[in-house]
Amino acid sequence: MLRIDANIALRYLLDDHPELSLRAAQIIDSEVVVLSMEVLCEIVYVLSGVYEVPRKEIRDTLQRFSRLPTVIVLEHQIALHALETFAQKKIDFVDAVLLAHHVLAGDQIKTFDKRLNTLLQNTTQ
Repeated sequence: MLRIDANIALRYLLDDHPELSLRAAQIIDSEVVVLSMEVLCEIVYVLSGVYEVPRKEIRDTLQRFSRLPTVIVLEHQIALHALETFAQKKIDFVDAVLLAHHVLAGDQIKTFDKRLNTLLQNTTQ
């Protein structure tokens, strides 16, 4: 199993570095790669915080990325649900992941975050 980190995924997605973006494309286009939830969280954080990419564009880009034949996103349904929630609501992506675990897996979530608590209470499993 070949796991990639956020740097490789970001260079691939942003195509912003002549050498590194090409190397990232060579890896992702030629080998099956695995993207963990932790790495996905870092990608969303960098795209939204550093590059100020709009939330819906992040969702669309990462949904397309996850459909590449060489990309396996671990906890794929959780990731897709979290990306949709992140695009639609003012919520941190990590909180969107927790909410997705609650909605899709029935996990109980405890938090001091008022916004997340409200969403958890207003969501049926």
